[in-house]
Amino acid sequence: KVRQSQDLVRAHLAALGQDVLIDRLMALAVRDSKLWSRLELEAALKSEDDESIFRRIAADMDAALDAGEYVDWRGAGAVAEDLREVVGQIQELVDAGRNSAALRLLNRLFDDASDLQESVDDSDGEIRDALESAQGLHLGACIVTRPDPGAIAAELFRRELEDDYGLWEDTHDVYADVLGPEGVAEFRRLAETAFRANPTDRLRLRGILDGFAEGEGDVDARIRLRAADASSAWDYQQIAQICLEAGRQAEALKWAEEGVWKNEDSLNRDLTQLTARLLREQGHADKAQKLLWRMFERSPDMRLYRALLAGEETKDGVVDRCTRALEASLAKKTGSWWGSPGLLVEILLDAGRNGQAWAAARAHSCGEQTLVGLAQATQDLHPDEALDVYVRLIERNVSTTTQGGYEEAIRYLGRLAQLRSTQGRDGEHAAYVEALALRHKAKRNFIKLLRGMSIAS
Repeated sequence: KVRQSQDLVRAHLAALGQDVLIDRLMALAVRDSKLWSRLELEAALKSEDDESIFRRIAADMDAALDAGEYVDWRGAGAVAEDLREVVGQIQELVDAGRNSAALRLLNRLFDDASDLQESVDDSDGEIRDALESAQGLHLGACIVTRPDPGAIAAELFRRELEDDYGLWEDTHDVYADVLGPEGVAEFRRLAETAFRANPTDRLRLRGILDGFAEGEGDVDARIRLRAADASSAWDYQQIAQICLEAGRQAEALKWAEEGVWKNEDSLNRDLTQLTARLLREQGHADKAQKLLWRMFERSPDMRLYRALLAGEETKDGVVDRCTRALEASLAKKTGSWWGSPGLLVEILLDAGRNGQAWAAARAHSCGEQTLVGLAQATQDLHPDEALDVYVRLIERNVSTTTQGGYEEAIRYLGRLAQLRSTQGRDGEHAAYVEALALRHKAKRNFIKLLRGMSIAS
């Protein structure tokens, strides 16, 4: 039907005279500023020089880039549409073979785009998409015009160094055909000079130079780039990983241990576990275990517990020491996140110490997720405790008086029903549901869910 309609309109337009079509198009363009700009540009491309065309598009560009005050995500689409319109005009220039004028406009666009990005919430990435399209035009125009290698290297290096939005990453790779060997060499020279002279930009410069070194397989250069100002655990972990990828296990351990030593006051889990693994692999199991215990006692988590189990100690010995450390932390009530009883319960469950896990859950204030996991894991052996958990969670969620809370309560009610059914306590469950409905009869949305559950069952 769409095709038939298009054919009908096309035939109608073909029957009209040229003057009538022109008049109708002009009438539309007068009411549509974007259509007018496009027609005006098409006409200008046939009669005006590059300088006039540049001024014409530059005026539209300045208007598109001037977002005024901060624009939230709801208005970002309109800003992006104006920007796409300008990029479309530049595309017309490129299609007409006016690449030099297009490059001037694109450089102006990129110079001013950062202010636009800062003033618009581009959560959907529409403005970035428009700028990426513009960058594609820039690359194509450079390939045609073949700018001076040194000049384009300096321009691209500046853009990558000043870019806060990831638009100009890895430019020496993307623009390799434009730069040529001479331009790539100049780009690298600029990065090396800046790296030595400007410590404030070392992280970004290091990334640029690391790309060159990685491409050449120069492991020593990659290490030197990071070793120059390595301080954080992440710095040392990166160096160790580079060494490992190159098959340098002993050197990887040296850097990992140095990182642990340098960050002794704020041990990092990832670096600690990497160091422990390397120590074990190189015959230092006792040293690895001591390091892991030091980390666990400061900031325990399940990964460290499992890493400790991989050592030579017995599982019971590891579980006993872990639970003692966690109980001591909970007794002090330090308030730190890792002092949560959830980890204690999880370790006891992993060790098959279900009774102790329930005792820990009763002694400490466990979160809902921990209680549910405990109930599900042990309900066959500890049905009464599991039933009690489900009842408490049902009551807790109903009391929130929210739709989400009601839905959670119904979910737990289903588990309660299943568990009571396996124990032959269906009558007890029916009485509980009746009492629950009576207590909360004023909560109409909950009662509706409760009735729906009864019908489904």
